[in-house]
Amino acid sequence: MRRWLVFLLVLVLLGGFLAVAGFALYQRAGAGKGLPAYSVYSEESDGLAGAAVFVSRLGWRPVAVTRPAPIQDSARPRLLILAEPADAGVLAGFHDAVSDAEADLLLRWVSAGNTLLLAGRHNTAVHRALDALIDTDEGFEDKTHGVDVGDAGRYTADIDALVVEGDDALHSDRGLPLWYVNGRAAATIIRHGKGRVFVVADPSLLTRRGLRRADNCLFLYHVVAQHARDGRVYFDEFHHGFRTGGGFWDYLRFHQQHWALVGVFIVFAVAVWGMAVRLGPAVATPPATQADAVDYASAVARIYQRAGVRTPLAKSLTRSFFGGLTKFLRLRRSALPAEILAAWRQRHPRASADRLKELLSGAMELRKAAVPDRRLLGWTQAMDQFQQEMMKR
Repeated sequence: MRRWLVFLLVLVLLGGFLAVAGFALYQRAGAGKGLPAYSVYSEESDGLAGAAVFVSRLGWRPVAVTRPAPIQDSARPRLLILAEPADAGVLAGFHDAVSDAEADLLLRWVSAGNTLLLAGRHNTAVHRALDALIDTDEGFEDKTHGVDVGDAGRYTADIDALVVEGDDALHSDRGLPLWYVNGRAAATIIRHGKGRVFVVADPSLLTRRGLRRADNCLFLYHVVAQHARDGRVYFDEFHHGFRTGGGFWDYLRFHQQHWALVGVFIVFAVAVWGMAVRLGPAVATPPATQADAVDYASAVARIYQRAGVRTPLAKSLTRSFFGGLTKFLRLRRSALPAEILAAWRQRHPRASADRLKELLSGAMELRKAAVPDRRLLGWTQAMDQFQQEMMKR
């Protein structure tokens, strides 16, 4: 097999593998499977796709934010939801998914008159900056129970009962408590500049299962109605690993599958190397042999001679010659040589008639007995020449 065909086959197989793998991962991502917890893209039990559907049905547009903070080009207040940033922190009890610089950027955005809904069980740089730390009780995370709803005005209006998961509470004296768990504030609202920050210790409140419990959906509705003045609700995906311009690559990186592409590039490099490097010494291409017409005719003549077809060939030539003459003179095909000669003399001059008489004698000789090769060739050439000169006029 030629080397370029091998290279083409490798490319086809490699392209097919990448196409199938990419399509499978794309379909999985599109279905909301295998995505980070509390991501708005996730359809799983710990995803916020249910919250996005809820606010869209209320008339607001959910928007995924892949930057450290929303764009600050609107005069209307905006609402950003940041639920449980991923990644374990270097220090115990803290997460490094939100750096100090990013926290400062978020809080400056809030101080401009916007609102941040920060829901999570673990402390971040934003919690430290607001001095609203969370006492996490990991052992009771899956336990659900009701809370004591506080008097927070319009944010808790019409809410008779709230159900949360776990016993996490806030360790802070700042802000206005929204509800209590075992006598301790588990959610609070803190003013920061011209804006507000809602600090909620239970991110499951925003999931599909959390919104279906008791009056939990009313809390989200009141927050959205009061602070999403531009008709949009922003969900922070930057701190879930989805950076601007990352897209599908970030999905692979989240599942630690991006290293699999290294093997693909190695196979491609080996294929290119196989095409570029010569395996073995260079060998000159032998010249192609071409047979001319003389060689071909000689070979055919030798075949006829060895096959003993001289007599049938002579008879075939005379039959063809007589057939041409009778057709030209409009005689029957079985006419005798004397009849042919008489008809020719009536139409043509004597010189050509004498020449035809000689050819007819030679044709009769070829019919009766075998003749040498040279004589057979001579009679054949003479008959062909007579037909070309006299019968084609």
